[in-house]
Amino acid sequence: MQYSTNRWGLLMILSLFMRMWLLGLVAFFALGPVQAAEPQTASIERFHAALIDNMKNGKALGFEGRRAKLEPIIKETFDIPTMARISTGAAAWANLSDADKAAITEAFAKWTTASYAGNFSAFDGESFVTKSQTPEDGKGNVLVNTQLIPNGMAPVAFNYRMQKSGETWKAVDIFLDGAISQLATFRAQFATVLSKGTPADLVAHMNKLAAEANKGS
Repeated sequence: MQYSTNRWGLLMILSLFMRMWLLGLVAFFALGPVQAAEPQTASIERFHAALIDNMKNGKALGFEGRRAKLEPIIKETFDIPTMARISTGAAAWANLSDADKAAITEAFAKWTTASYAGNFSAFDGESFVTKSQTPEDGKGNVLVNTQLIPNGMAPVAFNYRMQKSGETWKAVDIFLDGAISQLATFRAQFATVLSKGTPADLVAHMNKLAAEANKGS
């Protein structure tokens, strides 16, 4: 009798296993194999995941903790030297010394990290969604189109322009609301500072903005 009971239980387990296996085959052929994200999209999704994690732990980390956690992923995701150069403007950049270029790039990196640490400081149910990725445009550009979805508010488009930097793809610009180039905005600001001052004044301007990012965060 004991043998029969065990045998019946074994048959039930095998039957359940077969049903699950068949369901798995149906799902596989219906949906197809899981596609790995393109490297450009994968890079942005890692960055978004880091932002959300920072927001969820924002209060415990504090500004400096958030800044420290975001610094590596920002360097991994963004081509900071290229962004600093484009924001400064081609003509102005060409006339800078190597020391000034290095100082501006460093200040730009600190400001970028501080801005994200200050603006993404607390979590209230927000999420990021990747909408699409465009094919390469022939000039080395790929767009990764995403949305930030605030809790109870309309989505905000964040479209990343990606270019290859060495062997990896990195973001070189962000189009806010899908149309406003972040670097074009920076370039106008930087041109104003440089028209009235020196490269050192531009560095001081970015350092001031980085310090202000901490206020109220």
